[in-house]
Amino acid sequence: FRDDAASSSLDRLARPLPTPSSLSHNRSLSKDFGICKSAWGRLSWPTRSILLLVGGVLLVFATYEFGMDEGVREQERDNDAKQSVDSSWKSWRVFSDGGGGGDGHGKKNDTAKASNNGEDATVEQKWEKPPKEPESEKEEGAFHRIFTKEHLLNTRARAQELISVLNVYYGGEEKARAMLVNSWQAQWQLDEDYLFLDGNENDDDDEIANDDGGDNEERRLNKRDENKKRKKEEKENKNKNKSDDDDDDGDKNKNKENKNKKKKGPKEGNVIDDPENMSREELDQHHHYRRQRSTKLVTTMARALLNPHQDRFIIGTIGSSVAAGHDNCHYDSYESQLERTLGPVFSAASMFAIVQNAGEGGGCGDTHQNQVFCITHNVSPDVDIIHYSWTYFEKETPEVQREQLVRWAQNMERRPMVHHLVARGKKNTCDGDTQANVDLDKAYAMYGYNAFCIQTGLYFGGHDYDKEMEEGINRFGWKHQGDGYHNTTRYGEELPDGDPRKSSLGTVYRNWHPGPLGFQVASDAFAYVYTTGLLMALDIIEEDMNADVDLLDRWFDTDRRLDSAEEKENGKDARKLRTFSSSPSEPSTHRQLPVSLPPLGNMPEPLFCDPLYCSIPHPPSCINYEKPTFGIPGITVQSADGWKIFNDKFKWNKMVGKVDIAWIKELHDKEWEIKCAHLDACGGIHASDSTQGKLTFELPSSKMTAGLVFVCGCCGKNIAESMFLQNQNVTFKLNDRVLDKSKMDVYPNNKCVRLLKHFGENGYEKEDTMLLSLEMADQDPDMAYELKP
Repeated sequence: FRDDAASSSLDRLARPLPTPSSLSHNRSLSKDFGICKSAWGRLSWPTRSILLLVGGVLLVFATYEFGMDEGVREQERDNDAKQSVDSSWKSWRVFSDGGGGGDGHGKKNDTAKASNNGEDATVEQKWEKPPKEPESEKEEGAFHRIFTKEHLLNTRARAQELISVLNVYYGGEEKARAMLVNSWQAQWQLDEDYLFLDGNENDDDDEIANDDGGDNEERRLNKRDENKKRKKEEKENKNKNKSDDDDDDGDKNKNKENKNKKKKGPKEGNVIDDPENMSREELDQHHHYRRQRSTKLVTTMARALLNPHQDRFIIGTIGSSVAAGHDNCHYDSYESQLERTLGPVFSAASMFAIVQNAGEGGGCGDTHQNQVFCITHNVSPDVDIIHYSWTYFEKETPEVQREQLVRWAQNMERRPMVHHLVARGKKNTCDGDTQANVDLDKAYAMYGYNAFCIQTGLYFGGHDYDKEMEEGINRFGWKHQGDGYHNTTRYGEELPDGDPRKSSLGTVYRNWHPGPLGFQVASDAFAYVYTTGLLMALDIIEEDMNADVDLLDRWFDTDRRLDSAEEKENGKDARKLRTFSSSPSEPSTHRQLPVSLPPLGNMPEPLFCDPLYCSIPHPPSCINYEKPTFGIPGITVQSADGWKIFNDKFKWNKMVGKVDIAWIKELHDKEWEIKCAHLDACGGIHASDSTQGKLTFELPSSKMTAGLVFVCGCCGKNIAESMFLQNQNVTFKLNDRVLDKSKMDVYPNNKCVRLLKHFGENGYEKEDTMLLSLEMADQDPDMAYELKP
């Protein structure tokens, strides 16, 4: 019962009886009514008709005005509701459950739920997730999402709002772009100079020197000269100020210098591909690479928005404990932050933003060398972007695995870009001082390959970390709070001063692992670049909508150049071929058809990886028993008999920092324990003797072109020899033929053994059915389990 309803009932029950004065009022009204009735009877019929007509018009007018007034009030209420949603970026970033319709584990929630844990118990989640598609449609494969003009306008508004928030947060657009865009390993072209490479993804654009126009090129050259002059002056002023300080405090600085000899910060690298030192021809080529790289970004965003069978924008991450977010809450990993940041932008397009975190701790023995082979099982095979982060592991030829991943990715469903996150970085370059990195950037610019370094991004903001180092302040040291720009994350700013969680969120590096504030810089860099690319895609889409261009034909169904020279000569607009309705109520011939991408074309010859393995028409197939995995096993188990699948069991606080463990324990909140717990766990499938039968895998013969087969053991870094090659109790067979261990070798790292190198070796040929089996020998039943090989 509502209070006002109860009060109304009581009022009626307690209403007083009529008094004498009220009775006299009733008699007066009755007399007045009689007089009016008599006067009405004396009027002629035409007069009465006119009066009735006037009364009717007045009644209709009054009803209309009342309806309009109520409509205005309703609209104002709706606007107020929308305004409360639009103004809630800060609250959403702080307290939302997981950005793009996910629960942080890559799974979609049915409805948006307000976080109800600890410090955010009273905060409502004020953004709307897209509606859940009907299960019946999903099961029948009939889900369709039409990107309308309304979607375009709403998505643009959200994207612009996010960019504005980040610009303000980092001290202005110029500084934000310097830190989050210009600090990447290879330069983007996300400014007014950008021109879309409107054609095949392998567009070589023969007229490179003139692709941007003479005026743009001249402006770039002038800008380059101005930047060189400005940097020279800044360096001179900095050296002068340093010299003055040395003169004033010579002895003091010497003592500090001796004290801080052991404190080492990021080094400065010799930038190989520096536009300021390029010739005109080199600069032309440099800007062409920028255009290719940015065109892939714009194309990726456009296709995600326009694909009628896609309602999820997925970023899939593979990597080490840095990617996993160890020594932090999983909630504070860069992937979780990125998902929450991008969520409202894609929600406006009726989509979910999902960032899958398949990072794995070092205890399992994995490295980049074996994990890249499992890309389609570790992350969804339909990812839009792949993130790769193996800082501290890439000591030997890391360019091989990066190149493998970029090339295999282009044979996945959506041809995802590959972006590399580096936990450290140089002062002046994100590892652009290594020739192999520069070579990869150029060779795979058309596929969007690039890298971001956390420390480089921070340096590009202009904070004088070197001076602080001299004063004994190392912001990149273990457990230091504050990065020189902020003392905690954006969502940490909502917490009260003195809250241990607030200061913990301000940690730049826990140890070798970044902390929440360090991860925020990475998350913001990805979000800024992706959102800028999305805005550029929206501009192209809007232009096409206004020109009645068939959007699906433009982005999916053709491999021809849309504005070819031949069509221009014939006076035809190649884009005006068919129209695609921007209204979901109007039918389109494409709505019932699956969309496909234009032909990939010829990829460049590999620079570092073995062409036998990395120039193949399909990405490798894999089955991975470690957790988490978000994709589909490419290898099936035909029979397992008594073999058992296992995964490490651990509590929610494993690899979580002490401060976070303490405040979550105080909450006594199971939901926060789930949000804080990491996803990764070692795992495998095991048997100890012949009584547990045979394990048989069916290899995907139809997709195998090279013939490489290898297995990895669990759990450790140097176990391949002892577990497989030297273990006489293990036998490998292919189609019941015993494989010779003397022909095997350790590959691609020390936890794995290569059983078969390629088709055609030692009589090994491709067959229609290929069954790989593992058998265990009989062992002494009295032997202790831990002693059995």
